[in-house]
Amino acid sequence: MKTTYLFPYRYKWVSGIMLGISMILFALSWAGDKYKPFEIVVDVFAIRGKKGFLFGPNAWFVWVTNDISDEIFFTLTIISGLVFAFSKEKTEDEMVASIRLNSLVRATISNYLILLFLYLTVYDSPFLSVLNVAMFSQLFIFILLFRVSMYRFNKSAQYEE
Repeated sequence: MKTTYLFPYRYKWVSGIMLGISMILFALSWAGDKYKPFEIVVDVFAIRGKKGFLFGPNAWFVWVTNDISDEIFFTLTIISGLVFAFSKEKTEDEMVASIRLNSLVRATISNYLILLFLYLTVYDSPFLSVLNVAMFSQLFIFILLFRVSMYRFNKSAQYEE
């Protein structure tokens, strides 16, 4: 079965290492100012942001001064997570494709059930944290389900030999 939408297998290890490093850095940056690994404060373009007295409290299409380390870690986590999750396996066949699809469906259903529960139980400012986590959760649930399913499949294949 031809899977042209998957990244080459050789990207899996590099992206896995980058995913681990970026997750640690992102978690440290979220832990608070005390544990921040470093800050990168620069002027960035914002579609909507706070800008001094001239534009009022909120303005459209402005330059703002911001610490972009969170955005860098966020971007690294998403890109390396996508490449890790959607890289080919060493032996990519129909069974692996079936496990991948099954894991993706279960991850999507699980993610939205969790989000629905949180949507009904978390309010106000803490809900912004829920939305931030929601951007990663489906990807991480998929990676976890796929890796566990592949481990079980490989373990059962060893017993058959």
